[in-house]
Amino acid sequence: MMNAFAISIFFSYVVLCCFFVYYCIYSYPDDSEIARFVQVNMPTMLWSRLQHIFGTKFTLVAKHVSDRLLVLAYFVIVGGCWSIVFGRLYPWLLFDCPDLSNVHGIIGVIVFGACFSAWAVANTSRPGKISVRNFRRYDHYPYDHLLFQSDIRCETTKLIKIPRSKFDRIKYDCLIPRYDHYCGWTHNTYGEENYRWFIMFLSQHVIMCYYGTYVSYLLFTHEIKTKRLMELTFFDRLTGEKIKANRAIIFQYLFARRMLEVSLMIVMPIMALALSCFLGYHVYITSIGQTTNENSKWADVKRWYKQQQKLSRSMVAKNNNTTDNAGSSSSSPSTTDQMRQEQPISSKEREIIDPGPVPKNIYSRGFFENWKEVFFPLSLRNDSYSRGGYTKEFPSNKEQNIISSQNGEGPTRRNNSENDQLQFATNTTKTNNKCSKPKDV
Repeated sequence: MMNAFAISIFFSYVVLCCFFVYYCIYSYPDDSEIARFVQVNMPTMLWSRLQHIFGTKFTLVAKHVSDRLLVLAYFVIVGGCWSIVFGRLYPWLLFDCPDLSNVHGIIGVIVFGACFSAWAVANTSRPGKISVRNFRRYDHYPYDHLLFQSDIRCETTKLIKIPRSKFDRIKYDCLIPRYDHYCGWTHNTYGEENYRWFIMFLSQHVIMCYYGTYVSYLLFTHEIKTKRLMELTFFDRLTGEKIKANRAIIFQYLFARRMLEVSLMIVMPIMALALSCFLGYHVYITSIGQTTNENSKWADVKRWYKQQQKLSRSMVAKNNNTTDNAGSSSSSPSTTDQMRQEQPISSKEREIIDPGPVPKNIYSRGFFENWKEVFFPLSLRNDSYSRGGYTKEFPSNKEQNIISSQNGEGPTRRNNSENDQLQFATNTTKTNNKCSKPKDV
């Protein structure tokens, strides 16, 4: 009875984790009503209620703590799993399984260190901040006039929005170049300069889950073979029957004797599969030259184009049918023209036109170049200030002081190299204003 209750609790936990991962992390609020309720409506109602009861100061402190709840959950989940590994699997591997190599123990320590090191690097890395001083450094993508329009200023920083950038309201409160997404597990925003560390963090945890699953499988297989469990006959205390061993009976037997180890072996492949799908998604969008932010926008663009193409085809078919019916009728041509003129054309029908094929992503430069931009960001290269120059309006020295004072930065001193780079950027921008075609990436 206790085993059945524990199994039901465990599977309920797995279902809850799957629900949380799908609706809180994977889904977008615009694509799912449940995701919108979980990610937007419910938190808004909760914070407004807390502010009404406890006041603004308490609510701000609670928000500061809640922003790091996923970080706490990460250490509870991952740290709890590793405590089972070191407390249960290691003694089992080193003392009860002499046939298995002790190399797995050394590899386990290396994987453990790499796991938390990857989290630390992903947490402390910075995505890059667009400001009046380094504006030119990140201006190396052209406007596609589809996802990113020219001459649009950020409402907060008052800077011209560089293509592929987005204002981060969660952590940095500034424009992030090549903005990708915010990750609650590491409490960090990922953009042009640190997206590579997020890929490393995700890859390391995928390796950890698969390797842990493999070692656990070796341990359970070794115990089944050495104790010859498949050849035993088990006795049912309730009915008094003798039952021959099968997979279900062996699972119940092992779960009763090693509940934590079996639970860990079930959780790890599930998490490995979920993280593999998440990593595969990021590998896919990176390979085609998109970010997470751009991928959701491209989904809306493709949806609109398909809808317009479908409506356009239906309108063409409708007009053809009307023409055929008018031609086959016995009315004179003048009567037919008069009937067409008398039929009102709705504004919706006027707006339905064939938009043509879906535009191509101009930021995709090929598989290898797309990955090269991730691992070797353009803004960190030696020619970062001399490439691009697509944003024509670059803030002058006077405008920089005004924007800096508005943002609370105040006047700051710069060294000679920064002044040279800034002067070079201003001169290059003046040159680009005279040129109709900007320098290609």
